[in-house]
Amino acid sequence: MQWLRKFMYEMKGTHTPTNEWCMAFELSLQDGALHWYRQLPRKTKRTWKLLSDAFIKYYCSKFTQSAKARYYSAKREDKEHVCDYLNRLNGYARNAGVQFENGGREAKDHVDHFLDTCDDRGLEERLCHARVKDIHVLPLRTWSSSEIRDSPFSNH
Repeated sequence: MQWLRKFMYEMKGTHTPTNEWCMAFELSLQDGALHWYRQLPRKTKRTWKLLSDAFIKYYCSKFTQSAKARYYSAKREDKEHVCDYLNRLNGYARNAGVQFENGGREAKDHVDHFLDTCDDRGLEERLCHARVKDIHVLPLRTWSSSEIRDSPFSNH
């Protein structure tokens, strides 16, 4: 919270309109915070009030919890897209020092934790026989064929 206060104090001194603070905010982020920022909706990234509220909710609302406690108590929120939840859980895991990105036992446990907490039994059933060696493949497996077809990344 102190970092955010300092950022806002410095930006107020520039007399820049608040929604223009968003770009400076992005440029000041590093590591896990940058991963967190990249998964935000476009509107949130461009609107200072939404961006600062999202930052406070993610980084400050549970600051009394340890990073590991935040990771292990994470649950998918109502109406949160499963891929957004996976990105959020991955951020919590990075902050908690969970080594999930290079495979191994912690990666398997991370996928199991995701499936246990995502509250999507259909997804769990679709993936139960899939062999996922890399956590980064998981979001691709969660999309239905229509979502992939309508995705901005698909070749129409």
